[in-house]
Amino acid sequence: MKEEELLLLFGAIMVVGLNTLVKSGDNLLEARNLSIVALILIFGIGGMSFSAGQFQLQGIGLAGILGVVLNLVLPHGKKK
Repeated sequence: MKEEELLLLFGAIMVVGLNTLVKSGDNLLEARNLSIVALILIFGIGGMSFSAGQFQLQGIGLAGILGVVLNLVLPHGKKK
């Protein structure tokens, strides 16, 4: 795939994800949610990579796993 196609694909995935968060009623300006979204975007678009020996993660794969891990690790805000 060309870089332009990958950027378009990642952008489409991002829009669908943000739309899902908005429809579910999550506040994207809450510090926890904002941090998760920002780091996913930075890792996904910024070309970050992680490697250990022969194993390597990069791009959308790394960003997706990072999002899941951050969602499990970061504390949730108090419910009103």
